[in-house]
Amino acid sequence: MKVTGIDHVGIAVESMEEALRFYRDRLGLAADAIQEIPQHGIRLCRVHAGPIYLELIEARDWSATTMRHLPYRGPGVYHVGLRVDDVAAGVAELKAAGVALVDDVPREGADMRISYLAPASAGGALLELVERKSRP
Repeated sequence: MKVTGIDHVGIAVESMEEALRFYRDRLGLAADAIQEIPQHGIRLCRVHAGPIYLELIEARDWSATTMRHLPYRGPGVYHVGLRVDDVAAGVAELKAAGVALVDDVPREGADMRISYLAPASAGGALLELVERKSRP
């Protein structure tokens, strides 16, 4: 498996509207439309910062989301998305090497496939493998 770069940084926020007032209105970063993702109980908004974007994540219920994989400490950096060419191959390789994973099977999204590694495998950081179908 080869990581080709950082795809995005996920940031947990208490209020999407408040976060957008800072990132979009104060910092002047372009923001996509807010996405409602009911199957995961979150709202998500991508804020573009050059070739890497910030993924703002607001959860309706933190305990019902993937946030349960880290001790919740309030808003802040949640995960780092690492771009790979083939997330399924990366998962298979890491699993064979004994790396603990949150997702043994990649999750399908509208424009990407993802899989989370267990924080215990990465020094406490939640890493997400990301295979882009298209760039947002």
